[in-house]
Amino acid sequence: MENQEFEILLNKFIEGKISSEELLVLENSEEFSTYKKILDSSAEFSTPYVDNDESFNAFMEKTKFNEKEQKPVRKLNRYYVISGVAASLLFLFGLFQLFNTNQTYSTGFGEQLAVLLPDNSEVVLNSDSYLEFNKKDWKKNRKLNLKGEAYFKVNKGSKFEVITPEGSVTVLGTQFNVNQHKNFLEVHCFEGKVRVARNEKKFILTQGDAVRQIGNAAFESWNFSEVSPTWKSFESSFKNTPLRFVVQSLIKTYGATVISNNIDLDKRFSGSFPTNDLEIALKTITTSMNLTYNLEEGKKVTLRSKE
Repeated sequence: MENQEFEILLNKFIEGKISSEELLVLENSEEFSTYKKILDSSAEFSTPYVDNDESFNAFMEKTKFNEKEQKPVRKLNRYYVISGVAASLLFLFGLFQLFNTNQTYSTGFGEQLAVLLPDNSEVVLNSDSYLEFNKKDWKKNRKLNLKGEAYFKVNKGSKFEVITPEGSVTVLGTQFNVNQHKNFLEVHCFEGKVRVARNEKKFILTQGDAVRQIGNAAFESWNFSEVSPTWKSFESSFKNTPLRFVVQSLIKTYGATVISNNIDLDKRFSGSFPTNDLEIALKTITTSMNLTYNLEEGKKVTLRSKE
């Protein structure tokens, strides 16, 4: 959201003049999330105790004057009070932004995003993914937080670490892909060497090596020959992957709602589906898994067993 648009909506919000549609846009903006943190923190401040009677008497003593010298007093318009509060909050928001050096990127359903890091290393985010790092401290600390899936092409230098909710990957200079879901971590090394750490276990991967762990099950490893992730070419590929994670990938790619009826989601799938044609993707998955599907308006998908 542009700064000017955010300030306009924030002023309307503070004055109580914002519409329900505008409020929805404001609440979904990253800027409002930061503003909310400031507002919540300011709520913890308390004002000092003041003796009203003593303060009033002191004020009257200081303001004694001759009636001839009395000047008219202008009543402060409520609008200016509110505008002053809004300006103060916007100032605090700007100050927070000035000292907040975290850089974030995210993608929606079916989107991909190329990111150039401060050291000219490259990242390509797959759909429905999130990346965050500290740009100010980057030279000393090449560390990123990732949720979802991303391909990394890392320039040589200090340690480069990708941290996910399911484990971490550490390299010096290489090309690799990290795919993270809840209770799922899969890493492919396309060049150089990477170290994968999860649940107190560590693996060293070299070019053409892949490793995966689901929940607390044993690590699975295999070799591959591709030179880059197939999803960069609009095709998602899977090797002996439980169907539940194939379905999750379908949801992240197309933003679909998937209902599965009496289906074994732990059954393994090997193959690929296009990331730009939902109908073909469904046909590809269901044909090889002996399933049927029904696609309704709004990308609502129902999967059923043929048996």
